[in-house]
Amino acid sequence: MIGKITDKGVGSFRNRIEYIFGLCKHEHALTTIRTIGRNCFSPDPLRHGHDKDKIDVEEMIQEFDAVEKLRNNAIDSDRVIKPVWHAILSLKPGETLTDEQWREAIEMYLTDLGFSDLNKWVAVLHGDTDHQHCHVVAQRIRLDEEFSMVKDSNERSRSCDSTSRIEDHFGLIKAPAPTETWGTAISRNALEAAEREGTIPLKHRLIAKIAGAVETTAAAQGDMFMLISLLRKQQVYVHFTTNSDNQPTGIAYEYQGKVISGRQLKRSRLTFQKLTQQEGISYDPETFRELEVEAARRDSEREERVRIYYLVLRARNRRPRRISIRVQNQKELEATIKLIITAILSLFGIKANFEFEDKKEGAPYYQLRSNWASLPQSEQEKDLDIAWDDHKELAL
Repeated sequence: MIGKITDKGVGSFRNRIEYIFGLCKHEHALTTIRTIGRNCFSPDPLRHGHDKDKIDVEEMIQEFDAVEKLRNNAIDSDRVIKPVWHAILSLKPGETLTDEQWREAIEMYLTDLGFSDLNKWVAVLHGDTDHQHCHVVAQRIRLDEEFSMVKDSNERSRSCDSTSRIEDHFGLIKAPAPTETWGTAISRNALEAAEREGTIPLKHRLIAKIAGAVETTAAAQGDMFMLISLLRKQQVYVHFTTNSDNQPTGIAYEYQGKVISGRQLKRSRLTFQKLTQQEGISYDPETFRELEVEAARRDSEREERVRIYYLVLRARNRRPRRISIRVQNQKELEATIKLIITAILSLFGIKANFEFEDKKEGAPYYQLRSNWASLPQSEQEKDLDIAWDDHKELAL
């Protein structure tokens, strides 16, 4: 079972209620419309039949809308609220539930999402040639003394947990969690348009491109620079939103002139936070300016890889000093290190020779040999180690 919560609405419930009862244009052919359950006083709109001229939704609309009017009269507040809540619960093709099972499933779902008997709701079953699914429209304002609202924080995560519980309860086929798959629902309109054009919907082509780049980057233990580079090769470009500290708070993806945020594409995997915290794409806040420059590139020329190394000078009982160095290759790195250290030590009259030694995995060391024997004993005791770390890989 898949649960999808649509965008919340302000104002009247008319559009949502007319939609679920088939009184306005629908994105699929309706072969079955049946009221599964409700907790309002108004009669079932389908009581006189299923023909459009016999479906009467006016009393139900007035009852749902009256709750917000009562709240406005009781509470002096200018805060804009969104009381209209609409969700769809869908079974896999071939699966069915009885009306009694559907009602039990709906009540379980609403309870898990924070609704109670104080919230008005109605559930309508739609059956078509593909699969059974049920629309649930509910009033988020509770009929209590404070006219409190059902909270929507983490509601999509709670929705997934609830549908999983329903699947277990009725022995339904388990749908994969959003964090386990790159799939996302395709609207009937988008699917029909794609079939006419002989293409895959743009949103799903974009997700496929991003998914491949994310998986390749994660497998290589790469960073945001690598991800952006891989995406650019597929003509997918990245945009960041930032906070007052000029640090990224969001990410959007541009493809064929259309920009879609990671939250809209797949909030469980493609937001900036999910990429860095869940998918394992490393990110260094100190490199964000360079990251913005990299993301702004649109050329497809061959990229040269540049490594940033840190040269660390360690003296006994002193705080290490770190110097950032950009070099093209290992040979250039070695020459740079020798030049810097030789220059520093020459200030003290020390002639330096270098020997390379790999003291531990991933951390090559240069052991310094010098004419220290001619120096006073106190000076000889000041050991000096030079180390470098392969810190980041940048695409320039």
